[in-house]
Amino acid sequence: PPGRLVEGEILFNPDNGGGQGPIDLAKFDPNSKQMRAIRGKDIALIPQEPMAAFSPVHTIGNQIMEAILLHQPVTKKEARQITIERLREVGVPSPQDRIDAYSWELSGGLRQRAMIAMALACNPKLLIADEPTTAIDVTTQAQILNLLRNLQQQHNTAIIFITHDLGVIAQIADYVVVMYLGRVMETGPVDDIFYAPQHPYTRALLRSIPSLYGDTRKALPVIAGALPHPFNRPRGCPFHP
Repeated sequence: PPGRLVEGEILFNPDNGGGQGPIDLAKFDPNSKQMRAIRGKDIALIPQEPMAAFSPVHTIGNQIMEAILLHQPVTKKEARQITIERLREVGVPSPQDRIDAYSWELSGGLRQRAMIAMALACNPKLLIADEPTTAIDVTTQAQILNLLRNLQQQHNTAIIFITHDLGVIAQIADYVVVMYLGRVMETGPVDDIFYAPQHPYTRALLRSIPSLYGDTRKALPVIAGALPHPFNRPRGCPFHP
């Protein structure tokens, strides 16, 4: 069925001091006790649309506190204080007041910051950021990117940053995985991808970036052809002519 993992592994090293090696997350039921213990604590997600991710009938504070109380041995009062500190850390003004706000009372930028605070509430080892700068203005986008970079350095958190924006990739990524139709086309350090791309799809993506200094009368490069159906991929590389 769509979405089922049919090959490969998802290895995760819990690093719990018990000498346990990497475990294969793909073998766990998504609703199992083991996955619930990992999800939100060791691995956290920043979803693409925080307005849809937050419950509109609960305050952002209660939703962040719920994750903290689930994974940490703290009281409700302590969880509230941790939540205020996380909101302050991600740049939410007056966090002691905003903690009692609902998601629909916040601007897009503040909602995104609150979602980042919830993802970081339990100091995850891995943060998956799914298009976190989509649908926000460029000024807020730059602030969010700088925030994620600073938090990554402070907490030593690994980040998987999912985006279609090549400018964002150039700004935040250390290592890049280029994907097409659900398959990996090319991987490498960010400088190699931008300055020495090897795969035709990577080169085509880079050529499609508009230039401020190019000939305005020249047509923008396009990637020719039609996208194959994901359930009926061609043999070999799905990008081949």
